[in-house]
Amino acid sequence: MRINSGIYWVSWANINAKNSKSLDDLASPFKENVTEFINALKDAGASVRINATRRSQKRAYLFHWSWLIALGKIKPSQAALETGVDINWNLGDDSSSVQAAKEIVNGFGLAVPPHSNVAPSLHSNHIIGKAIDMDITWTGTVNVAKKDGTKLNVHYTNNARNNPELLLIGESYGVYKLKTDKPHWSYDGR
Repeated sequence: MRINSGIYWVSWANINAKNSKSLDDLASPFKENVTEFINALKDAGASVRINATRRSQKRAYLFHWSWLIALGKIKPSQAALETGVDINWNLGDDSSSVQAAKEIVNGFGLAVPPHSNVAPSLHSNHIIGKAIDMDITWTGTVNVAKKDGTKLNVHYTNNARNNPELLLIGESYGVYKLKTDKPHWSYDGR
């Protein structure tokens, strides 16, 4: 029996398809690279809040389809099925289905435009332990070490994707920014 889309699925996922926030759950060598990058940021006086590391396929499925339906990118009837996630996306009318999908998007705190213009991936690097969502903040300017030890002055901007110095520092550690998603960094920029 399929259960209708809506906030229920956020609670379900928090029990049955958990998201990790632990660096220990990342795959090597990305785990070591991102740990060094974060340590360099913290050593320079920045604050780093980890939102997600490894993600289950079932959670990625809920993220992906709820985002597409909530933003009107697809009809609820177009959502694919996922083994082990008995969700009914199509509640009989588009308005109710979109509202239920928005409950999921909001419940998970998914980034939507302008913070992200791309649907969460069904095949995310989070699933294989090679991505991290994190918020990086500081005040003014910090002097951050690249992997080779050279330091760059980095002025604070509200969005890391608009900060070329921060991107260069991350890249030196093998941690690349996905520019279409505010908190997302990975081993390959996707």
